[in-house]
Amino acid sequence: MKGPLVSIVVAAYNSANYLPQMLHSILEQRYRPIELVLVDDGSTDDFEGAILPFRDELDDIRVIHLQRNMGLAAALNAGFKAARGDFIARMDADDFMYEWRLRDQVLFLHEHPECDWVGGGADVIGTVNDIWRSPLSYPSILNTFLVGNPFLHPTIMIRRRLFDAGLFVYNDRLPTEEDYELWSRLLPLSNCANLDQSVIRYRLHANNNQRHPAKFEIKKLALKQFLAYFGISEPELVEALAEYQCGGFVRAEHFPVLKQYAHEAEARNLPKLGFLQEALTSARDYRSFFELTSRKGMLFGLR
Repeated sequence: MKGPLVSIVVAAYNSANYLPQMLHSILEQRYRPIELVLVDDGSTDDFEGAILPFRDELDDIRVIHLQRNMGLAAALNAGFKAARGDFIARMDADDFMYEWRLRDQVLFLHEHPECDWVGGGADVIGTVNDIWRSPLSYPSILNTFLVGNPFLHPTIMIRRRLFDAGLFVYNDRLPTEEDYELWSRLLPLSNCANLDQSVIRYRLHANNNQRHPAKFEIKKLALKQFLAYFGISEPELVEALAEYQCGGFVRAEHFPVLKQYAHEAEARNLPKLGFLQEALTSARDYRSFFELTSRKGMLFGLR
């Protein structure tokens, strides 16, 4: 398939062992034309040696070298700034994109002009093997955000207009959760969706920042920003939601706070609490809520 230029932005930090597989997956894409914007975020491994065999094979590859390790958010901002495509796709240096990924996402955005960005699912490899799916429609994405991340970061593709309008910019002061914080600002202002298919193989390993000590506070920041768009400013609600996302558990003292919001969300058409919504509104008390959600596996195993 041929269409508008698609830029693929990849930030790499000491990922030389994985880069050849990722670059090979770009060569296999069924969509053209594409450019690769590869940001070397101050790597100390053999970055150049890993990409050298692909320099002649890739039609358009642009490499940006940062003098020192700036972190993922800053590296991605540099990559998006350099990108020239009408569509800009995210990718991680240690993942692998299926050959249909770019084609199917561009087709979706062509067929849905009201949609500003689109993500997709993933086949998980590494420390676990799994299949991940994200909520598909914009309403379901809004109704998921308060209890979890509705996008798998390296699967997203955006229209350039989001970046040109100054909306798609990562907070480079954050050491983790840079995507979730960005969604908190972007979701109320733009339309989006996810494809109901795996578009990448996503690698889980010790460097995924799932247990970063700053995660809890950044979750609270993002939740506070998101809720503010809907006129909600309740510190106890933010605390309860952040703790649930980080720990996968609702404490007894947080139950009435979440239950009250769940009822308010239905009455005022506010973003709901995802897979917890029905249990919160129907449970008589904390014990019945705990029993219901435990049976359905809602309290544990969150990614």
